[in-house]
Amino acid sequence: MKTLGDCLWIWGHPEDSFNDLFGREPNPPMNPAQGMRGLGAKNIFYVPFGHYMDIETYSKDTDGIANVGLSVENWGEYGANELERTLSLCPLFPQINCVVYDDFFCEEALQFPKKHIKIWCEYTLNELIAERDAIHAAGLEMWLVLYQWQIEQGMDIQDYIDVFDGVTFWFWNEPSVEQYQKYSRIFIEMTPGKKRLIGCYLYNYGLLRPADPEMVVYQLDHNLELMKQKEISGIVLHNNALGGFGLAAFGTAVNWVERNKEFIYD
Repeated sequence: MKTLGDCLWIWGHPEDSFNDLFGREPNPPMNPAQGMRGLGAKNIFYVPFGHYMDIETYSKDTDGIANVGLSVENWGEYGANELERTLSLCPLFPQINCVVYDDFFCEEALQFPKKHIKIWCEYTLNELIAERDAIHAAGLEMWLVLYQWQIEQGMDIQDYIDVFDGVTFWFWNEPSVEQYQKYSRIFIEMTPGKKRLIGCYLYNYGLLRPADPEMVVYQLDHNLELMKQKEISGIVLHNNALGGFGLAAFGTAVNWVERNKEFIYD
């Protein structure tokens, strides 16, 4: 049996990832483990997102961390094989249980001159299955990032989704109630037999404005209901690096976790 914190993950970015977005440094800066503890979670996805991340230093802060996932990217070593580079870092984390393919269906990534990830259209299905075999041989699960807009646009990606063990689902533009209800249900229906997490952004990156605290609570409340129904196994909060910018939604998430910390997931 698990409490809410056991089922919460943090999308862990370097603490200075959003200085340009907000035009200042966070006060205080929050690395992934600090953000995890501040938000009442016990699990972290470490995701450089093309930024420098001192992963060896981060790996030494193990206090309270139950599970770790690493993003499949080149970790700043451009030209490196993304999966090989990521698997080489896994021994730093005794708590590691998965790797995650971030922005896997985002074809815009092809436009970046120094691309940190490899995306779906650069793989054959057999190549992706071979990567899954290598991940399983390392004793890990293979996870995916899927966005609501990719479902809405009708991208022909189901065969690729089927290769993965687990899927994290995200609303890039903060959803309306109707959008949340519609697309969270479609997500569940299109991922039978998969492990599932639903992400909640604490900033509206799609529209570059603060997240609505009431909508954050709505999403978290309904994600919790999906956990009770055994439709999903947890929630991902995005992200630690926002913690030093005084965002109302970040504080709202902290308070929501505190209110629901006695929840039991069996």
